[in-house]
Amino acid sequence: MAKIIDNRGETLAEILNREFQDVAQVSVATAYFNIKGWGAIKEGLKGKPLRLLLGREPTERIGWKDEVLKELEENEDDPEYFGLLLDVVEFFESPEVEVRIIEGPFFHGKCFLGVVPGNGGIRRGIAVVGSSNFTYGGLIQNRELNMLSTDREVVTELAHWFQEMWDLARDYKQEFLQILSNYTTTWSPMEVLAKALYETYRESLEEVEKRGELRKLMYPHQMISLVEAKRKLEKFGGALLADSTGLGKTKVSLGIATEYRPERVLIIGPKAVLETTWKEEMRKMNLFFECVNSERLSQDPEGIVKEYSDPEKPIGLIIVDEAHQFRHPATNRYRALVDLILRNKARVLLVTATPVNTSLMDLYALLSIYLPEDSVSETGMTLRGYFTSKQKEWLDGRPVEMDEVLRKFIVRISRDLAKELAREEGKELKFPERRLRTLHYTLNLDLERIVDRLEKMNLACYDLSVEKTPKRLRLPDGSLVSEYAEPKRKEQLKVLVKEVVRINLLKRLESSLYAFRRSLERLENYLSRAVQYAREKRVFVPPRAKGELLQLVGEEEGLPEPEELFRKDPELLEECRLSEGEVQDFIQKSTQDLESIRELLTSLPQDDDKFSVLNRQVREIYPKLEGKNGIIIFTLYADTAEYLYRGLKDLSPILVTGEGGKGREGERIEEAEAVKDFQESGGIMVSTDVLSAGQNLQNAQYVVNYDFPWNPVILIQRAGRIDRIGSPYDEIYLLNMLPPEGDSSDPRTLEHFLGLMSRLYQRLEAIRRTVGLDASVLGEQALPKNFALLVGGIAREDREVLKFLEKQMEQFTKDPRDALAEILREKGLEWIKSLPSEIGAYRKGDREALFVLFEDETGKVYWRLKYFDGKKETRTDLVSIVEALRGEGEEERGQKIDYRMLINRFREMKEELLHELEEEEARRRTSEGIPGRPSKKVREVYDALAKVNEEWAAIFRKYCGRATLVDQLHRAMREGKLLETAGTVLPRLAQEEEAKPTAREISLKRICWCWFSKSSA
Repeated sequence: MAKIIDNRGETLAEILNREFQDVAQVSVATAYFNIKGWGAIKEGLKGKPLRLLLGREPTERIGWKDEVLKELEENEDDPEYFGLLLDVVEFFESPEVEVRIIEGPFFHGKCFLGVVPGNGGIRRGIAVVGSSNFTYGGLIQNRELNMLSTDREVVTELAHWFQEMWDLARDYKQEFLQILSNYTTTWSPMEVLAKALYETYRESLEEVEKRGELRKLMYPHQMISLVEAKRKLEKFGGALLADSTGLGKTKVSLGIATEYRPERVLIIGPKAVLETTWKEEMRKMNLFFECVNSERLSQDPEGIVKEYSDPEKPIGLIIVDEAHQFRHPATNRYRALVDLILRNKARVLLVTATPVNTSLMDLYALLSIYLPEDSVSETGMTLRGYFTSKQKEWLDGRPVEMDEVLRKFIVRISRDLAKELAREEGKELKFPERRLRTLHYTLNLDLERIVDRLEKMNLACYDLSVEKTPKRLRLPDGSLVSEYAEPKRKEQLKVLVKEVVRINLLKRLESSLYAFRRSLERLENYLSRAVQYAREKRVFVPPRAKGELLQLVGEEEGLPEPEELFRKDPELLEECRLSEGEVQDFIQKSTQDLESIRELLTSLPQDDDKFSVLNRQVREIYPKLEGKNGIIIFTLYADTAEYLYRGLKDLSPILVTGEGGKGREGERIEEAEAVKDFQESGGIMVSTDVLSAGQNLQNAQYVVNYDFPWNPVILIQRAGRIDRIGSPYDEIYLLNMLPPEGDSSDPRTLEHFLGLMSRLYQRLEAIRRTVGLDASVLGEQALPKNFALLVGGIAREDREVLKFLEKQMEQFTKDPRDALAEILREKGLEWIKSLPSEIGAYRKGDREALFVLFEDETGKVYWRLKYFDGKKETRTDLVSIVEALRGEGEEERGQKIDYRMLINRFREMKEELLHELEEEEARRRTSEGIPGRPSKKVREVYDALAKVNEEWAAIFRKYCGRATLVDQLHRAMREGKLLETAGTVLPRLAQEEEAKPTAREISLKRICWCWFSKSSA
């Protein structure tokens, strides 16, 4: 009998189930196999020996394996399917079932053969040859073409052919069963974690392969940073590159710049860094890009903006190195950067290893340069609201979870991951060991008396600054002093400002007697002139007419020259006129302060034990320096740097302070020239923190921190100058100058000094809370948490302190890939790649919970950990989920999976995520980026624009979610330049080709999972 079977009438499955009832042996050759295909003919196969011959696809991939996985994904919520899967494994475990696979030339044959042996041959049987694979589609659903024959000769001929192929194939049963058991028995939580991490970062790892030329110039971790930063630049218009210190962010940035050619690229950074590190890297890579130093941006913001805002040739990408220097919105450089971005409609790459110094609002200030306020709409908050709430959690000592939001915007590679990725490619990434050394000096001062004298000072000049020039001065977060106009808050603000000034004076005292003396002398000089001018002209001379209120007198701009100051700004003169009562009050209080200053100056000792200790140590090390080796002495203050430079003059030091440099003979030189000299010849360099970031100074083996580590982050930044790829040393030394440890009642000890400063800071914090200011308002004024413990660890030369500080630095930019680095170190990348999808694990824990990694139709993955006991909360932050998978708890690898218990939970989690994504999609389709409650600034700018140009007003309404745009136009409105600025910025925004939001059909599949149970699952 011969018959064509195409599944239109009777299906091939129905025929095989019937015909196989009467045969003794079954043989199947197929390119594809799936579980439901086996289920379709399982009745016919029951109790029969089976030989299954699998073939390969032309691509050399195992086609049947892909088919099984595809089917698994399609039926992942069907409990009956998983029951069938368990039956399949049980069936193929029978010794009467054999599996082989054809290797070698492409094999794509399909046949179903059932025979009854007899008389040394085949007595009868059934043969089917055609297009059907051993799949549900081939046996039931698809329109196929197969020929069935029961002719004994035909059956015998096909049996001979099958035997010939069978003899050419190799045994594959155990591998076949292993692949099927991937989905029926549990893996370990570590394997599930490895799979989840790899799928999360797979796109970046794979995309690296596509950039052949750049790969020759870069380490693997640098390529991954490039790929991820480029993706964020395209999606958000900006990216924050925050790789750990010493990993080559400059090279990554230049790699990104090359990918934007022929667009115009502008690089902004500190002058010394641009003229050394950037210049050298561009030379090595044979590149050239326009550069402007951030010092020029501060000094001439309007000129720079005009110079680099050519509508005929706009800038496509702006790269900002040492971007943490742009974290204060009150500064000229911050505003100028925002202006450049808006006028050019440019993307911006912010580069810094330390985006968070002492406040989370540092990070907000950076991200808000390019992100609109609705960029974290999934949190239900504005960008500022989100960071403000997280800052409050941090200050209250609560755990802060920001991973999901920060991963969205920040690129960060750790040293551990960089090392392991390099090792995978046969490269070595080596860093020196850090050694801490403490140099103890004696505080020969009556600190209590000095503090008492400072606390009695009136500092009336700051009171009048708040009263007379509130619209000109800002606090470190960028807010105008005028925003605190309510009388009670204004008075508290005055108290707070003076507390900050006193603390800053004490910091200079700790730095050096010379720096403290110079600060007092500048204040004395200013007050003498201000008193005289008030007496003669009845006018207040403010310490500064613009900028940041909290800076000390003469700190950056020098002392004001009254006549010149008021000649340039007649409006300021009117603002600063004093009543008779104000004149007398200011003169009386300032005269008292002058007496206190002079008393303090005369009480300061002439001997400087701190410098003596440094001097001895440097002269001990100096003769041992060989080649380019050197010592870098860091201090916060230019006054201290000058003092140290003069004190070590006979050793031919180099000086860098941010205001130019001095050479080994005392000659004035450019900072870049000073750095180059030190890189080539070593020796001694004295520097402020202008060189604490961005410079490659690994020729040196020693860093001395001359000042107290008020902000421990700076210690890591400074260490990073010599702790870099390419250091020739096995060990580097970080020397810290501190008073000796001892009894807190002894005024000469570290503990006494810490206690004194702690009291001042606690009082400052109390005032801050009374005024109701954000912590960010004070910039870096707050002492870090655990400060005494950190300093104590440094004093005891505990190397773990540096690791702790790095973790503190990175706590808001933690990277789950650090866990991936550990797995890479242990197992290797190829092992991770080999892990299949849909695997699961059991683990015993404290609570019942289920982790699932889902993937949507675009390839985006979602980490979900849902608790099923008590409150059914769901966690989505990678860091905590990674810790849960890595944590303590008995693992149950190799257990039979009970899908009946799991399927409903899988389904519930998928539906929950689908609902969230659909809601988010609905918001996306309807949102135009307009804040639900426009701020006062937004309303004022919109109203002003609507009066003169309705089109501009409409554009502004569309983009008013961008805080930096609002601030720019509001400032221009106050300065009478609204039309000019709006005419430049708004039409450019209107030219953006924004794709209309289209409806998206969301689909999810499960990649891997782990069930946490209180008892065996």
